[in-house]
Amino acid sequence: MNLWEGKTTMVNHNDSSSKQPLSTENNAQQEMLQAILSPQQPYPWAPAKATDYFHQATAAGDELALSDEEARSGWQALSAQLDTLWGSPSIQEALAQRFARRLSQDVIEQITAKATQVVITGRPLAEQLIACVRDTLTGWDEADLQVMARPLAHAMRGQEEILDATINSVRDIEWADLSPMEQARISLAAARWAVDNITDQA
Repeated sequence: MNLWEGKTTMVNHNDSSSKQPLSTENNAQQEMLQAILSPQQPYPWAPAKATDYFHQATAAGDELALSDEEARSGWQALSAQLDTLWGSPSIQEALAQRFARRLSQDVIEQITAKATQVVITGRPLAEQLIACVRDTLTGWDEADLQVMARPLAHAMRGQEEILDATINSVRDIEWADLSPMEQARISLAAARWAVDNITDQA
């Protein structure tokens, strides 16, 4: 008799413990549903509250009182920074494919980073190209770089003849094995390509 009662008690105890979590879960679901559907307690993500938030954000932006030129310049700077974070890898990959081994990875990264910065300055294109390669071509005189950059800068955007001719004038060998003149030519050609493509994405 005691053995039977012990078994009965054990079974009842297990049944009650297995039902407890289910009951708690049901209560939590019911409370969540009530909170969402109750008109007295609107859900935090309700459209009305979202509209108020956006109105406040818009009002805060209006208080900045930026001119159209300042807003445009700020947006261009932000776009350039985003291109550096997210867009540049695709540009770097395209540069690597277009110029193959004639550009080292370091040179590609330097040209891409500089091109991202100079496209928003509004400086003459020749100056932008020189700015892109100045850190790479440290041994070159500014006047000599201007002479080499001028034909590339004066070529119409989208016109590939001069760019192709410049690339083809450089041997298809590793960057370190190129002559200083070849390094300058291929760097300026890559800078022109990068500036054009970053400008198109802006």
